[in-house]
Amino acid sequence: MEISQPGPAVSGVVVTTSRVLRIAVAAYLARFKGQSRIHTESDLRGYLVWCDLRDLDPLAVSRPHVELYIRWLQEVRRYGPSTVSRRMSVVAGF
Repeated sequence: MEISQPGPAVSGVVVTTSRVLRIAVAAYLARFKGQSRIHTESDLRGYLVWCDLRDLDPLAVSRPHVELYIRWLQEVRRYGPSTVSRRMSVVAGF
């Protein structure tokens, strides 16, 4: 997934959001090992794909976007409360 919008300036250099996003994802996933990492990566990937399909920057979404994601998990994907809760804990931690 490549997002080519300009990102924040770091030391006077504009960094593309895709690079910032890759670093953020790698940093977040670094704290997990084994099966926890596999499942967390899967949950995070679902959120990132959802954002990408809606042209949203996952690092800049607001509460209404997150609420729409929750509703999508419940109504479109038809996930149960425990699955939605787990996926949201990953998004909130990210």
